[in-house]
Amino acid sequence: MFWMGLEGMVQMYLSAMEDVFAREEVAALKAQVKSAKSVVITSHRSPDGDAIGSSLALKHMLSAMGVSSTVVMPDAYAKFLHWMPGHDSVRFHDAEPEAVGTLVAEADILFCLDYNAPSRAGGLADSVKEACPNKRSTVVMIDHHQEPEPFADMMLSDPTTGSTCELIYRLLRAWDMEEALDADLASCLYTGLITDTGSFRFSSVQPSSHDMASALLATGMDHSRIHSLIYDACRLEQVQLTAYALSQKLQVFPEHRSAIISLSLAELQRYNAQKGDTEGLVNRALAIEGINFAAFIKEDVDRVKMSLRSRGTFSVRDVAAAHFNGGGHHNAAGGACQGESLQSVVGRMVALIPTWSDDLQYDD
Repeated sequence: MFWMGLEGMVQMYLSAMEDVFAREEVAALKAQVKSAKSVVITSHRSPDGDAIGSSLALKHMLSAMGVSSTVVMPDAYAKFLHWMPGHDSVRFHDAEPEAVGTLVAEADILFCLDYNAPSRAGGLADSVKEACPNKRSTVVMIDHHQEPEPFADMMLSDPTTGSTCELIYRLLRAWDMEEALDADLASCLYTGLITDTGSFRFSSVQPSSHDMASALLATGMDHSRIHSLIYDACRLEQVQLTAYALSQKLQVFPEHRSAIISLSLAELQRYNAQKGDTEGLVNRALAIEGINFAAFIKEDVDRVKMSLRSRGTFSVRDVAAAHFNGGGHHNAAGGACQGESLQSVVGRMVALIPTWSDDLQYDD
């Protein structure tokens, strides 16, 4: 039965009781950052809106303190995020692996945002691991995913929070930097806030999420433009790919209240798919009436990746962790399988769904 595990519930309970940003070490970190010679900000492989938004927001914060920093990503991200203030300064490990790897491994202060284990950092994983035992480096993890690995010197983890951008906003307030909140910084934070909360649809949204949105809007940030840039910038081939996926590749199992969409590498190439083109497909499957579990599975060059979504009590985080080398949140998770074909992964998913059927028979 895939309910939230006891360890996860205890962790969420403790996080709710303690404000991790009220710790003395957080205040001390501000002074340490100011004196650092090399500050590097990283995020996870295949970075999304929250990963980019939180990283660039932190860079803007540090700039307001007079601190220079470098944002480093394992690989490229979708073009619909290239408008973000600070995008032009981001460096990518897959484009310059040696230089970027050295930069991360030898940083005085290394921020690890929106990931809870070095393995999530893709090509940067080894460099992050190298920085962790380095006495010259201080590694700071800021993340909202469940069950983080204890790899960093400072673990600022709160799995009750809907996005890492909300945690960066709390850091800004903990450092008494509200005056630094301008439209550029607010735009970065708002991007992560809306993308990781499904535009405030997900159960992770709290009253503080809306309080934050109010503060961001007060800067004069153009929230309507941001929504349009993120959600209304589809290429024709992307629309055609979506139509093909929904009309030809959608499998619905109404008796198990589940749905799957799968795409092969050849199918993706047929529509000239680019990063971000399949974003939201899994939510289309979950939007079907009566469906409580949905999976989007796609073939990549070196692995098979998946996005999992659920509504209500069914935990896709547990599904991802138990069967697909993944993790995430209770209702939104992901996984990846190396050395296995798309057909094999889809077949395993189809075989597993009936075993979860009893747990999915509810109306949310």
